[in-house]
Amino acid sequence: MIGESSDLADSRATIATGLAPVPGADTLAFLLVRICIARPPVAAYHPAIRSLAQAADCDRLLAITLRHGVAGLVAQAVSAAGVAVPPRVAAVARKRGFAALRQAQTALALHDALHRVGVAVLVLKGSTLAQRFYATIGVRESVDIDLAVAPDDVSRSWRMLEKMGFDRVTPRRLLDDAIPPLYQWAAKDSIHRHRDSGLVVELHWRLSDDLVRRELPPPPSWQPVEIEGRTLMALGDDDLFVYLCTHGAAHAWARLKWLADIAAMLAAAPDGGARYWRHARAAGSARAAASALLLAHQLLGTPLPSGFAYRSRRVALLNRIAICVITAGGGTRELSTTRYRGWAEFAAKLLIAPRFGNMLAIVRRVLVSGEDVGMLALPRGFVFLYPLLRVPLLVVRRVRRAQLSANRSRSRSS
Repeated sequence: MIGESSDLADSRATIATGLAPVPGADTLAFLLVRICIARPPVAAYHPAIRSLAQAADCDRLLAITLRHGVAGLVAQAVSAAGVAVPPRVAAVARKRGFAALRQAQTALALHDALHRVGVAVLVLKGSTLAQRFYATIGVRESVDIDLAVAPDDVSRSWRMLEKMGFDRVTPRRLLDDAIPPLYQWAAKDSIHRHRDSGLVVELHWRLSDDLVRRELPPPPSWQPVEIEGRTLMALGDDDLFVYLCTHGAAHAWARLKWLADIAAMLAAAPDGGARYWRHARAAGSARAAASALLLAHQLLGTPLPSGFAYRSRRVALLNRIAICVITAGGGTRELSTTRYRGWAEFAAKLLIAPRFGNMLAIVRRVLVSGEDVGMLALPRGFVFLYPLLRVPLLVVRRVRRAQLSANRSRSRSS
């Protein structure tokens, strides 16, 4: 690559792929990323990829792929177009690919261990999603391993995770392995980090508080996914589509990789996603699904499913927020470093809330944090103190995180 062209948009590449420029990130590197992560990969895009790969700025391309978790997809597409992958992007893709394979092996080990103690476990996203819709695990990045179990199985799962080397990060200070009803009500998951490898597991007992049906679907509806001759259980396609749309929309689509997942599911669907759309509407998740479909169409050129027709001011506002979040800093800035910060996600959750009860749950999470409940574990008679302590505890956590980050920086420089 020889550096970003003075023309911020390569009109020939835009016309060839059908992708319109996006205000706020109209650069060659951002356009190249959009083309590379479009699903399914299209050979007709190769000339545009070659043209953009020779002109886009290497540093900007690396920053965008890191920010949006798509180094593997970009490296795969550039290589398929017959162009040398920029060395630093290739290095990140290899590193993240090895991490994804290690996560898959760990998920298999945890699945088997939990199964031995009678716990039915569901793998959300991660390796099962990559295997089903990308045909290879290493091309899709995952930050952690998301598992889901029934609420009654949480305590047994905690004990097994501890036995497997995963220390509980949240809730940190509970005195025994029994999950208190208040914590289970205030939070939908717990976080566990392996004491040696650093791998993180999120153990869910609810899918999402932004869904009409928050609980896990019954095991008969789960779908087996074979990985290296062994089986993991995943959400069925319809439920997975609703979950992915809700997860992405609730986070204001801060990662392009989440839209790539939607595009991959639609590309693999025989009907182009028409059934997914009908299921999402029936499940009360039409706003989240419409947001996903419209953004995937706008940013990645994904065809809209037949029969799709949905007009909503809420969805239009959500997608404007999402574009601002996605393109911050030309697509390189994390949401936490922008002026939107937590307000974007808070607004997104309100905009997709299917019912009044979901809105109340959003307010509840603001007033009573599961992290606070796990930190203090106040006696039942003092529950009313959690909303009063919410801001002071938040300040304490941020100060501690800043101190920890500073200590790590000093240790790296010494």
